[in-house]
Amino acid sequence: MRPAIRQFRHDPGLALLVVLTVALGVGVNTGIFSLVNGLHRPMPVRDAGRLVVLATRHQGGAAGVEGIEYRFTYPAFADFRSQSRSYSDLIAFNFGISGLSTGDQPQQFFFSYVSGNYFSALGINAAAGRLFVPGEGEAPDTGLAMVLGYSCWQKVFGGDPGAIGRQVRINGAPATIVGVAGKGFHGTYANMDLDGFVPLSYMTRSESLDLRAFFHNRAVPRLTVMGILKPGVKLAQAQSEAQVIAGRLEHQYPATDKGISVWLLPEPWARPVPVPSLVTAARFVAALFLLLGAFVLALACMNIGNVLLVRAGVREREMAVRAALGSGRARLVRQVLAESLLLALLGGASGVFLGTWACDALERVRIMGNWPAVLDLSFDWRVFAYALAATLLAGIGAGLWPALAASRADIAAVLHDCARSGSAARGGRRLRSALVVAEVAGSLTLLIVAGLFAGSLDKARHMDLGFDPRQVATFTMDTAHAGYGRERTRTFYRELERRVRELPGIQSVSLSSTLPMSYAIDADKIEIEGQPSALNRPLVLFNSVTPDYFRTMRIDLRRGRGFRDSDQEAAPRVAIINEVMAHRLWPHQEPLGKRFRIQRTGDAWWEVVGVARDGKYIALFEPAMPFFYVPAAQLYYSRRGVEVRSPLPAETLIPRVQQEIRALDPDIPVTEAAMMPDALEKGSGFYGFRMGAYLSGATGLLGLALAVVGVYGVVSYAAGRRTREIGIRMALGAQKHDVFRLVLGQGLALVGAGVLAGLTGAWVLARLMNRWLSGVIQVDAAAFVLTSLFLAALALWACYVPAHRAARLDPMGTLRHE
Repeated sequence: MRPAIRQFRHDPGLALLVVLTVALGVGVNTGIFSLVNGLHRPMPVRDAGRLVVLATRHQGGAAGVEGIEYRFTYPAFADFRSQSRSYSDLIAFNFGISGLSTGDQPQQFFFSYVSGNYFSALGINAAAGRLFVPGEGEAPDTGLAMVLGYSCWQKVFGGDPGAIGRQVRINGAPATIVGVAGKGFHGTYANMDLDGFVPLSYMTRSESLDLRAFFHNRAVPRLTVMGILKPGVKLAQAQSEAQVIAGRLEHQYPATDKGISVWLLPEPWARPVPVPSLVTAARFVAALFLLLGAFVLALACMNIGNVLLVRAGVREREMAVRAALGSGRARLVRQVLAESLLLALLGGASGVFLGTWACDALERVRIMGNWPAVLDLSFDWRVFAYALAATLLAGIGAGLWPALAASRADIAAVLHDCARSGSAARGGRRLRSALVVAEVAGSLTLLIVAGLFAGSLDKARHMDLGFDPRQVATFTMDTAHAGYGRERTRTFYRELERRVRELPGIQSVSLSSTLPMSYAIDADKIEIEGQPSALNRPLVLFNSVTPDYFRTMRIDLRRGRGFRDSDQEAAPRVAIINEVMAHRLWPHQEPLGKRFRIQRTGDAWWEVVGVARDGKYIALFEPAMPFFYVPAAQLYYSRRGVEVRSPLPAETLIPRVQQEIRALDPDIPVTEAAMMPDALEKGSGFYGFRMGAYLSGATGLLGLALAVVGVYGVVSYAAGRRTREIGIRMALGAQKHDVFRLVLGQGLALVGAGVLAGLTGAWVLARLMNRWLSGVIQVDAAAFVLTSLFLAALALWACYVPAHRAARLDPMGTLRHE
């Protein structure tokens, strides 16, 4: 290492260039890997590596939401827990949003319903008090105990141990705090920090008819199920056992379990939810961005390799003298590799710093509004191992060939000043030219991918969502937070709607049970009148809305009528369906007048009175899916979204509406208040597109910079090495424009070859992206053409500068120097 350090002291500029190039390459890779690692980091629980998710899969279901139903009923969970032999334990849980009252104003409370063995199976200890014990809360009409999350305990109660045993209210129902979960445990919903945990028995207190019999109803799937594999049990073995049990339940309970199989997958790959299409898309996106990072690192290695090849040519005489004095080839190779590895380690350390800095900035971004999202991108041994591997790869990959080239120097030729005609020099020129072609190809691929992501973001912003979010403000609240009952809730929302409608500048106001493309989407199984009672009834998304909802959101009705004020609770139940539902459930039939019923309202039939246009309901990239609307007066919800359409600016509109809410009841908190276009920028809206565009754009621009520097360096070095030849040509009559064309042509040939190779690679990658992210990424010819022209223009400039300099050489001065 000492000779390597001496070399850097003699040429600090080159050392700094290599260190910065490695730092950029490793920094990009560290940042991307930290993001992927954070999204798939094992949970901080015992035996996290053996944690698997059990997801139900339903045959058929073409009329419903394909693949979205993955949960278990409680009886099915109990059957699997008693009959499985592959697991040390099985746990069940679900997500809930409520209001927590501690004596002051109620606040939003994000919690999880959990089975009694939840904490013991995961090996979670209590920070204070006690946790649930196996069997606790798994029977109806049991008292409501509650375990606080550690963050909530600190935030709401200041970490006071006296909070244990304290009585609080959850949606008006009394609950006793019995303990606090250990620090660092956020729950089993990845990347969410839950406020607390309640027993499964709390679900029986729901207003929904189908949940009152939660512990006995085999038709109400509400639970996500996780298992901890026993030591030595493989996933395939547990999968086979699950299929046997599912077949047994199908035979035993054909009315509810017919056609239901079970799919097992490791917990990190079940995020965000174990839906096949989402799991596949998440895996592909993770692999894609790791590949883009690898592209950047490869470009950095090529650039460094070119620089070191140039340096190897300069040091041919030094290496020849070393060899003449007795150094073997292995020692020469080791010496040059030591220099490249030392530079790579310095650059890698700087790259890790850049990557972690970028991750720290990303952690502070609120990606899901007021939801308790937590993105842990902290530096751990996986990130360290990945960064170290990338650094060593850069050092060895960039330094190996220059080391071999330097060690192959012809001693006699070099010592007689004939190095320029040596085979090593010719081989080095060929390798440098090949590296430039590869750099241009890789850079063009990165730029085209970045262009496709940027284009997808632009298309997403102008996508037809089926509704118009412009000039709409949204507010979310839940009257249950203040302990309201059904009638008081109806009165509150009716009065709020009237007051807001009378504000100046308001065009229309509506209420809904869920806002478009929000997280609190609702669905239910439906049964169609006149059709055979389906053993596997389709699951369909829906929304409970007031009559003005379609006017406020500007959703067109294709047929029939909208909801009326007369569609009250005592009136016949009516529904409006979308076009997809009409086509799938009643193909080639008139849907108006058809009837169906949903599980949560028992035997009541809903008559179709209208058909609305299709739209987006969960995410931008979702396929067309069935959806229906019901009147808010006929399906009760305490949690409501308020949509207000007005041309007023946000800073005027939002405070006015919030003031009306506080005037009605200051104890009801507004959990979310934003203009709808701003809300769509987060979560399942445009956030994923924006993140993809930013990451791919950063890698593309970095690759472009590396490619331009590489082209300039090679063309400039080649022109410098041909100084004597150019001088002779000009002395024999060559004009400046002839020399200019000669040097420029050499560079353009390399750029042209790189562009052709890059177009081929980018086309293949774009096709893969379009296949796995259908509807998100579209192969756009304009992106290919414009990006190629942009790169070619910059590369032309990189070739022009050395060509122009070569054309201005003084032939007499050059030959006199030679």
